[in-house]
Amino acid sequence: MHLAALNPARGEAAASDDAALMAANVSATKALAEAAARRGVRRFVYASTNLVHPLTTEPFDESAPEKPQNAYAASKLAGETAMWQGLEGSSTEGVVLRLPPVYGPGGRGGVAALLRVSSLPIPLPLAAPSASRSLLSIANAVEALTLAVTAPGAAGGTFLVCDGEPWSLGEMVAFARQEMGRSPRLFSLPTHTLARLASLAGRRKQYEHVFGSLVVDDAAFRGAAGWHPPETTEDGLRRMLRDLHLKRRGKRR
Repeated sequence: MHLAALNPARGEAAASDDAALMAANVSATKALAEAAARRGVRRFVYASTNLVHPLTTEPFDESAPEKPQNAYAASKLAGETAMWQGLEGSSTEGVVLRLPPVYGPGGRGGVAALLRVSSLPIPLPLAAPSASRSLLSIANAVEALTLAVTAPGAAGGTFLVCDGEPWSLGEMVAFARQEMGRSPRLFSLPTHTLARLASLAGRRKQYEHVFGSLVVDDAAFRGAAGWHPPETTEDGLRRMLRDLHLKRRGKRR
């Protein structure tokens, strides 16, 4: 099971260092796959990302076009090819899981940042219907990866996977604030207004990354591996909220 990757935070210099990304996420992946094949490992599972697909307003499955959204996603897509090349001609089976944002205790990234923003006593312009995202809790990620290793029907496949129903930013903020015992405090601002403001600030790409839709259809993995997420998104977010609360308390001491 290959989970290691170079995945720099947005804005870090390494996030646009193509050579470093390719070395870590492509060359190293091929070397590991070749080593697994030489050792006669039964199955090699590679954790990729759903960002190899472009933003879209409609749910998509594995047949959707591949158009990586950033340098990291491009390196992960190339890593998929490298894995298959490394296993070629061997008895080792391969499986690729294209994961959405994984969240949970100890997590970083967009979901953690949004929950931190939710804790601030400020209204947010997220009441209007907006783009939705597929998510994956850490507990569900562990279960999906376990099935990728063990399910006979998963062998040789490339699969998308998620918690289930997608969530919008507004839904996540409202849920988080309700769990904190607060009112949602959301107001409506047309998305075209937000987009215009982002463009004027030179942040159009960041706006699209945050507010664009990315909803996956994981029916193929459900059928091939018998995938049924054991944890709801609500429970996953609750666990992350508790973890963030404990961290904030610890920092105040």
